[in-house]
Amino acid sequence: MEIFKKYGGAILTGGAALVVVIMLILVFGGMTKLVALGEGALPLLAIGGVVVLILLLAAVAIMFSILNLTNKDQAMGLPEGSIRAVIALSLIVLFSILSIFLYQHISVGGPLVTLPNMSDTERAQFLRDHTNARDVQSVLLKDKDGQPLVIKDSAGQTIKNADGTPKYFYDVSYRSPNAASDDFAKQLLVLLGTLMTAITSFYLGAGTVTSAVKAGSDAAGAPPPASQPTFGPIKPTTPHSIATDGATLHLEISGSNLDKVTDVRLAKTGVPPILGTRLPGSSATRIAYDFDATKAGAGVWNIEIDESGSNTPKVAGTVAITS
Repeated sequence: MEIFKKYGGAILTGGAALVVVIMLILVFGGMTKLVALGEGALPLLAIGGVVVLILLLAAVAIMFSILNLTNKDQAMGLPEGSIRAVIALSLIVLFSILSIFLYQHISVGGPLVTLPNMSDTERAQFLRDHTNARDVQSVLLKDKDGQPLVIKDSAGQTIKNADGTPKYFYDVSYRSPNAASDDFAKQLLVLLGTLMTAITSFYLGAGTVTSAVKAGSDAAGAPPPASQPTFGPIKPTTPHSIATDGATLHLEISGSNLDKVTDVRLAKTGVPPILGTRLPGSSATRIAYDFDATKAGAGVWNIEIDESGSNTPKVAGTVAITS
């Protein structure tokens, strides 16, 4: 009982939405039978299909609301891009159906016109005067006994043709082309094609822009690239004398982001570089290395820095060594 009190509303709402979906499917199934009723049924079916699709989307939105899956920032609470996709697909379907409908009407021609009780002479004259008529049909009229109706004069005598055959009555039917309706159908088809192209391009373009904006937002929210090391004062500031200061050169470099430094060496043209030994207590603002000054020898040496992620050493400064 407590479960029903807690979830009863959601269950009833979901059941009602399911009933609505079933009813809409039945209504659409009934609408498809209208195609056989004659002219005007196909556009009605197309428009009715779009209406049914929107109502189905409303039912889906209700179900999403029950399950707490709605997106309040989007139309009908559906996932992003759903409505744009529905508009694009609906327009494509409408364009296809209406294109077939317009083509059928243009190819068939205007409404069927019937001229009753025409004689052989009148029928022949009509055919000569209406060479552009479509679907011309002549139906021989018959009496109640199934015998052809012949043309008689005032005296009741059968009127005959030059070859001696009797003249009969005919019902002549035809379709007359309508240039104005044909032009309107062509313009409407071009308009629908342009509209479909514009809407589908907008849908695809909107998706591309959304992806680009999202990528830009992700890039903006990403952490900034690691800063490069910068170098400040270097100790010793005076030349190191091997005779006075000893064989070990104690080198200290100040700066920022020095925790990225991997190696420090002394380099001079024509002489192999001398690697230093990193001392404990180094930090991002200060590093200390010891070098064997006797291996280096007297002269001015460049202080080369190797940092992680870089294949090119940097020169932080110079140090002088004397005998």
